[in-house]
This record gives sequence, C-alpha cells and structure tokens, in this order.
Amino acid sequence: MHSEGIGHGASFTVRLGRLTESAAMPSASAEATAGSASPALRLLVADDNVDLAESFAELLCALGHEVEVVNDGAAAVAAARINLPDIALLDIGMPHLNGYQVAQALRADPATRGIRLVAITGWGQEADRLQAKAAGFDLHLVKPVAPEKLASVLAGLGAGTASS
Repeated sequence: MHSEGIGHGASFTVRLGRLTESAAMPSASAEATAGSASPALRLLVADDNVDLAESFAELLCALGHEVEVVNDGAAAVAAARINLPDIALLDIGMPHLNGYQVAQALRADPATRGIRLVAITGWGQEADRLQAKAAGFDLHLVKPVAPEKLASVLAGLGAGTASS
C-alpha cells in the first residue's frame, strides 16, 4: 500500500501467481463429474463481470459445451430467444434487466420457457434464494462457484435437455 497522506487516497498492489495451463484446465474430477460421454450442451452465460463470464465460458468450452456470453440482462433475453440454450447461467445484478427480470421474461415466453435457469450470484441470503425461485430459476448458486461444482450442476441439469 502507498499513500501520500490523509486526503490523497491510496494505491494497492496485488500480486497473483501465474496460472499454468494444466491448472487452468478442468481437473480430472470435474471431467469425471461431467462425464466424458455427457452430451454437449448449448449454454448461455450472462454476467456483467466480463472477466468472470469469459472464464466460465473457457471452462465450459473445455468441457465440450457450446457457450454464448452476454454482459447484460436485455442481451441475455435476446440471445436466449435467438439461440434457445439448454441452460442459462445468469448473474442477478446485471444492467438493463436484472437476473430476476430475465428469468421472468424467459419463463413468460413459450419459446424459452423450457430453458433451465441457474442463478450464479454473490447474493446468497435465504431471501435471495426464495426470490430466485419465485422468478423461475431452477437453481441458485453463490459465487465463487468451484469448477467441479459447475460441471456437476450442468451434468445434472443437462440430463435429458441437451440437443443432439
């Protein structure tokens, strides 16, 4: 930490170790959980945290899924209506439409009603879980979500929903 003194703010330096390629790939347990015979899913990732959304997409692509990424709620609704994903992973706190509004819009449209909806959010209180369920989410996960957990959730939700 460095500061010029009171009223001059402060700067912080955070140093993170470099992620090796082998560490960036899903672990054997994640692949085993997802199952190498698991069918590929069409997934929509909607999160206004661009880095997080892209990281999820990389992990999901490495697991063999087709992934589309958007960064706001209105774009999520539009993308879901056009591409009809099997599962949508939605942040709650997004601009334009929040995740609850996205879920409600998708559930109200007969074309998108069958998409499995997963809230992936920093909002983890019981009231948040209840609101997610009322909005139409199938599952509510609190960030950060471990890659193994995400693979397991997709394997469970994707059973019987993947297109051929």
